Amino acid sequence: MNITIGENIRKLRKLRSVTQEALAEHLNVTPQAISRWESEAGFPAIEYLPDLAGFFGISVDELLGVKLSEREARRMEIYKAITRLGEGGYTPDAIPLLREAHAEFPGDRTIRFALAGALSSAGDDGQPEKANVQEAEKILWDLVHQADSDDFRFDCIRKLAVMYKDYWHDEHGYEEIVSMLPSLHSCREFFLADCFDGANQKQEIARDNLRKLSQWFSCLLRDYVAFVLPNEPETWSAKLDRLDWIIGFCGQCMELIGGKDAAMLEANIAVLHRYKATYYVARGETDEALSALEAMCDHAAKVPTESAEGVRKPLVPEKGSHSFAWYCLPFMNQERYDALRDTPRFRAVVERLTALSV
Repeated sequence: MNITIGENIRKLRKLRSVTQEALAEHLNVTPQAISRWESEAGFPAIEYLPDLAGFFGISVDELLGVKLSEREARRMEIYKAITRLGEGGYTPDAIPLLREAHAEFPGDRTIRFALAGALSSAGDDGQPEKANVQEAEKILWDLVHQADSDDFRFDCIRKLAVMYKDYWHDEHGYEEIVSMLPSLHSCREFFLADCFDGANQKQEIARDNLRKLSQWFSCLLRDYVAFVLPNEPETWSAKLDRLDWIIGFCGQCMELIGGKDAAMLEANIAVLHRYKATYYVARGETDEALSALEAMCDHAAKVPTESAEGVRKPLVPEKGSHSFAWYCLPFMNQERYDALRDTPRFRAVVERLTALSV
């Protein structure tokens, strides 16, 4: 049998986006040793084979080149199944299937991350089982500590923060976890804008950075106005004026950016109009509240059905998930809208959102 262990190590490492340094640290060898193995200038000692195989979630035979292609084909099948299971959000029904996949590939981080997502998904009563959430927490913390990719580590941290906030209502816990994410000053978009003055930036990169930063800034301003500034009846007029200013800011950014990327801000504008409706309802201004909800529908209808790179869900649906209108619809069931519920205009808003929902 022709054993090509060096080539297999290199392929497996590249496939999983693992650096030579990370693999060397796991095995307690030097990066130079990994380089020699991959170039087949030398071979790993037999005692390293189980650790190597375990790291990649395969058998020693597969590491040596036996049925590697079949094994990877099976892994690709599981990845496709994970994509299907995750469309629109995991359900508890996915847990047994993902446990089987995890048993088959115990070291695969994609499968483990998907299992954590399914374990923390809501059941029939709207909440996940406590034991499942605890298991998901352990998986995610393990992945945080083992991750060799910043992007993947940050995905795990974000997932943990959502669990702490939504499922355990632990504000201190989720704020502490969120602090593990890089600050605004450390993100590449802010760094390029702050330190390079647009030098050597391609037009599409600069446009994408502007879209991301304006989307973030408008959300921050919206929530600052709604939840940080004093919220008394005498402040509502000023808050409505500030929300209109933020809507205008989003519109100006859309004009500057142009194209499908700019249309991502339509979701922000839709939410801003819904916030406006909240204050109008509280002031008993029915016509103004209905006009704001109608404007929300207008902008929700303009949110693209395909996401630009880097746009997080649920602002833009992915294939098989839901439209932005689908996420707006449940808010219409809030008690605050009871005074509007029987009006033809409010019913028309609900009907339009329902028609736009997929």
